[in-house]
Amino acid sequence: MRNRFDRLAKDVAQEGLGPTGKVVTNAEVAGETQHADVWYEPDPARASGRERLGLLGRIAATACTIEAYSDTPSADEARACLQKHLGAWRSLAGRERAAEAPFLWIMSTGRPAAVLDGLRVTPMAGWPAGVYEGPGLLRTVVVVLGELPRERSTLLIRLMGGGRVLREAIEELRQLPDDAPERAIAVGPLLRFRAAITGPGPATPEEEEFVMTTQELVEQFIEQGRTQGMQAMAQSTIALYEARFGSMPPALRSAVEAMRDLPTLQKWVLLAGTGKREDVDEVLSAGSAGRSA
Repeated sequence: MRNRFDRLAKDVAQEGLGPTGKVVTNAEVAGETQHADVWYEPDPARASGRERLGLLGRIAATACTIEAYSDTPSADEARACLQKHLGAWRSLAGRERAAEAPFLWIMSTGRPAAVLDGLRVTPMAGWPAGVYEGPGLLRTVVVVLGELPRERSTLLIRLMGGGRVLREAIEELRQLPDDAPERAIAVGPLLRFRAAITGPGPATPEEEEFVMTTQELVEQFIEQGRTQGMQAMAQSTIALYEARFGSMPPALRSAVEAMRDLPTLQKWVLLAGTGKREDVDEVLSAGSAGRSA
């Protein structure tokens, strides 16, 4: 039975790859009774979007199956992945005979010794440590997430792992700027997963740890939303004022932009849209004076 955290990996992959091609999670493999975690077909017209994804973008350069394990897959699980991969390969070749052969990417948080030995893999030339390719005939690559370098280019891939690897990746994500593309991709899946595991029923120790690890990320998200709400309210106040009365005096503009109390901004935007200019100026000037005091 697959680990519950594997669902998070699928969501991160879908969020990151969705804008750059066709992504299907739990993709049914033609002629098989199994489903691939993720099936991806790149859109050549959107290649530039993959550049911002780091290692995930490199993986997505060709059609591929992605099988993510938040723990370590067994040899039997790897054989099942290969079976699904070959089925997806046959299906693609049947639809597009000239299509480049797809890859299978097995993402393993821990080092799957039996899988690596069984596939007789070797480090993949030109790729980071932790990326191993199998025989060329199989088009199969194993990525050991715990061996990847802890750098920004591998962050989205490491967020598809579990345990220590996931904890470290979440901490690195939390330290990125608010406008970082990795945050835009990963915060939604992380918070949705957090909400899912905090529902009714007992949580596993790993799930409890995940909730604790993501608490600061939740607080950042709430604060970011509050800040964006205040910024939008301040800009609305200025826009309404200038639409009705002309250019807003610099001192009043500064007072509006510096205000950090949401209820006050809500009152100001209403006043700017309905009040007389002298009343608006008086209230905003009082706000400016109060802030100076």
